[in-house]
Amino acid sequence: MKRTIALLLLVSMILIALAACGSQDGDTVNQGNLPNAGNDDIPGSDGFENGGNEEVKLLPDLPDGQNFGGHVFTFLVHEELSDDWLSNIPLEIVAEIEETEEPIVAEVYKRNEMLKEKYNVDFRMLPENEEHNVLRRVVQSGDDTYDAVVIFNNNIPPVINNGLLVTVDQLPYVDLDKPWWDDSVNGMSVANKQFLLGGDILILDNEATNALVFNKKLMSDLQMELPYNLVNEGKWTMDKLNDYVKGGSFDLNGNGVMDVEEDRWGFVCYRDTMHALLVSGGGALAVKDADDLPFIDFASDRNLSVLEKVMDIMYNKIDVLNIQSDISDGGNNSENWLRAYHNAFEQDRALFMWVRMRVVEKFRGMDSDFGIVPLPKFDENQANYHSVVNPYTGVLMGVPNTASNLDRTSIILEAMAAESRYTIQPAYYDVVLTRKFARDAESEGMLDIIFNSRVYDIGAIYAFGNVFIDLITLADRSNTDAMSFYERRKGQMERDINRLIESIQNMD
Repeated sequence: MKRTIALLLLVSMILIALAACGSQDGDTVNQGNLPNAGNDDIPGSDGFENGGNEEVKLLPDLPDGQNFGGHVFTFLVHEELSDDWLSNIPLEIVAEIEETEEPIVAEVYKRNEMLKEKYNVDFRMLPENEEHNVLRRVVQSGDDTYDAVVIFNNNIPPVINNGLLVTVDQLPYVDLDKPWWDDSVNGMSVANKQFLLGGDILILDNEATNALVFNKKLMSDLQMELPYNLVNEGKWTMDKLNDYVKGGSFDLNGNGVMDVEEDRWGFVCYRDTMHALLVSGGGALAVKDADDLPFIDFASDRNLSVLEKVMDIMYNKIDVLNIQSDISDGGNNSENWLRAYHNAFEQDRALFMWVRMRVVEKFRGMDSDFGIVPLPKFDENQANYHSVVNPYTGVLMGVPNTASNLDRTSIILEAMAAESRYTIQPAYYDVVLTRKFARDAESEGMLDIIFNSRVYDIGAIYAFGNVFIDLITLADRSNTDAMSFYERRKGQMERDINRLIESIQNMD
């Protein structure tokens, strides 16, 4: 018997060794779901396991033996000065230290050190508050300082209109079919020309994705069922959210009015929530036709039906606190409304709150447990959840027209994206969110749904006819007249769309 067991163990070891050798040659087949914002589930803490089955690491299809002679691969990146951000520069591009308690920084350092050794490159990041204007100046002067640029979404229109980026098909080793690239960014192409990249190199696209957080203590106190089952069964709808919201508010100080800083609210939101719920209900400000050309979709029957239901939720002044509309200074002082927004949830005075995922880290010290769910569907007939990327806080990436070596640039970006899939994405997803911030195992499944249902609304990011900001200001005034708003904006929206299409079609 002992000899039989020993023989079986030896055979098993030989088979494992052969399998390991075979996995080192070229691409391997991914045996399970790993992170991609448009398609796949995001992995657990090690990036390789799902349900106890070990995953096989997918390798990029890149030429061997590349040595770039110590080239300093330089990113132009945005610098955000808002009080609503814990870091004013991206964390996912360059890290200077290895020993740190911040998991993303540690994984960025590890990833970059591996790429330095393999390709003989170094990495540099130059932050600029108006990165789009810096990019315009360097491209117009022929300066090749920057190999890649990370751009705020609301700075994308002038970058594309002025032809400052190469098209992605000019990057020979960037393979958009690989899971480390986010295929939801296809929503930003025009006339079948794509200038932008998103995916596993970035975490700010995750952090700009819209969701809802809810207070589990309040739900327990109010004897409410947690909404996870509704989400998983496809029954998490605007009507269900509204039911929760109406059961969650209370005049705590008993003075007969709902006070921003003293009473409990069923739902706390921004004016941006108007657009977020429009998209979650299957709507959009603009869509694209069969030729990949955008057109206005605002006045479609679907959009108007969704907006009616959204307004029914957001304009309920008894149960819903719209921060920028309802605080005493009308939302003009960002410090005041940001404080009120965060305090309501941290002090157990908000049942639900609309967030961009970045806000979740603000609650790391909160005493009460909370959960995360996607924004609701319009109704149960809607096939999928839709989680829009906020135009003001999201980023995408591109390559300047003056980049000196597109072969080198595309190799480094492809290698960086592939490695990020197994380093910074698990650090962000599992360690940062699931273990530090979110307070239950169910939220991990919710994050799968949120990130895998990501949507870019081209009409919002390009803001044709200033439509995005004008739409969300309707919520400031509780204005229900969407058609009058549309009629006033329609002509300028069409002119802006036509200018964009013409500029892209005229590019070489």
